[in-house]
Amino acid sequence: MRRNLFPWCLPALLLTAAGFAGSAEVVLQEKVAALPFPHQGPFVRSADRAIWAMDARGAQVSRDEGRSWSRRALFDEARFESSGERALLRTREGVILYAFLNRRELDFRWDDARGPREGCRLPVYLSRSADDGVTWAAPVQLQDGWCGAVRQMIQLRSGRVVLVCQQAKAEPGRHVTTILFSDDLGQTWQSGETIDLGEAGNYRAKVAGLRASTHGGAIEGTVTERADGTLFMLLRVPHGCFYWTSSRDGSKWGAPIPAPLEASDSPGMFARLASGRLALVWNRYRDPAKRAGRRDQLSLAFSENDGLTWTPPQVIAVSVPAKGARESADWLSYPYIFEPEPGRLWVSTMQGSLSAVLREEDFLRPVERPLDGSGPRIIALGDSITRGARKGVEPGEAYVARLQAALREAGLVARVHNAGIGGERTDQALARLDSEIIAQRPDIVTVMYGTNDSWVDAGKTGSRLSERTYTENLREMVRRLRTAGARVVLMTPPMFAEENPRNGLGEDPNVRLAPFAAACRAVAAEAGVPLVDHFAGWQEARNRGERLQSLTTDGCHPNSAGHTDLASRLLPAILPSIRESSP
Repeated sequence: MRRNLFPWCLPALLLTAAGFAGSAEVVLQEKVAALPFPHQGPFVRSADRAIWAMDARGAQVSRDEGRSWSRRALFDEARFESSGERALLRTREGVILYAFLNRRELDFRWDDARGPREGCRLPVYLSRSADDGVTWAAPVQLQDGWCGAVRQMIQLRSGRVVLVCQQAKAEPGRHVTTILFSDDLGQTWQSGETIDLGEAGNYRAKVAGLRASTHGGAIEGTVTERADGTLFMLLRVPHGCFYWTSSRDGSKWGAPIPAPLEASDSPGMFARLASGRLALVWNRYRDPAKRAGRRDQLSLAFSENDGLTWTPPQVIAVSVPAKGARESADWLSYPYIFEPEPGRLWVSTMQGSLSAVLREEDFLRPVERPLDGSGPRIIALGDSITRGARKGVEPGEAYVARLQAALREAGLVARVHNAGIGGERTDQALARLDSEIIAQRPDIVTVMYGTNDSWVDAGKTGSRLSERTYTENLREMVRRLRTAGARVVLMTPPMFAEENPRNGLGEDPNVRLAPFAAACRAVAAEAGVPLVDHFAGWQEARNRGERLQSLTTDGCHPNSAGHTDLASRLLPAILPSIRESSP
């Protein structure tokens, strides 16, 4: 019998409409328990230890850790009714801010070809309590027009409050992300830069594979502040992944680019935990190739490095559709995360009305019985070439994603996870090997470094790392991984193309990279591990008269065709290891 880790929670793994408000059954991973109340997030805790949740008419307040709740009126219910999309924040100064969409003013007027029509409205309002929930000021309007979603509000270390909103735009019909910020604890607000992908973010784009344009755009962002003070935001886009962007202060944002996180056309939610880790809850496609099951399974992952890399995602809840039910009846989406005490997480959803609790420590490592099935775990370790996603390269085009797709096509149930970090060298990889790679108990690890190790910076006379240090680092990586029980596949990096960036000495960087590739070959032979020699493959292509430039975005990083080439060389080399690792 499974021990109930949360004595006052519902221990059942399978819940139906009696447990949640949807018509589908919801299966929880065995280390997840159902909470005995239906309130969705967001939640905050006031100074008197009460937990606050919001609903359509006001607030629900619990003074016994969620066992019971009492209703609290916040505003005139004849004028205001909150939609399920909400943002809630308690500042360090004890001010509670509640942003919501007022359904009393909802007027949906939309043309799929053009966008919002005159009078299309769902405005954003803010309720504010300056005394930790004792009294509340009447709601004030922050944004007019059609918003559609308001997801998250955070306070920066500077004291600034940042609220992520969105707004409908026309010609073409799409949504854009709008950022509001306040420097006086929510009394007054300013508008930051609008994030607009234009036609590229619209559902009518070919890559989306969807027809309607109602929710096209870069929308429903989740945001966090990094250790260096910059803001990091993931945006929902209809391209099978998140897009990410960053800002120094919340007012101006960089151009969004693809993030190497597989995601369905649904929003995610960040939470900065007491441990310092970043948690992310979101939806992935059940079948990415067919774009099926976009909201019927909820995943969780953690980052130790402010979102540069993530633990392999684990499914914590699955919605099992009722026979003949419409797709939306299966949805388990629009998540919120709340940490009522260090290491204990409440996860709730607006769609599907999930209300569950889990322990952080139980999902930092792979669970024994994953809800989405078991199979060999493969981690790709490397630099920006492994990370893949960049301007001009969608995450699904990177060699790691192409490897995963090829394995699925072959009927092999293997999980491939991208752990590449741009600019990384072997010494930096060694520093995180135990905590970020070995801790995930991988069955197979692919390792590709050398491009950054061999590079000569401006003003320097030698490579960033010597060939000897590079060789020793590779040996140590192989030794540690094999000691931990993982099979290792070493890879040389591809050659630089003809129009490559010159190194700090003005040299063709291949002059420095070639000896590092040779060292990688030597370590593979010495250790008796498989080798995928991309450098030699690209060198042979050049000797045949092919231009390598056509395989790169900038003379260094592979483009879609280049990643296809890397994946085609990796697949046959890794198949024996996968078959040996399969249960």
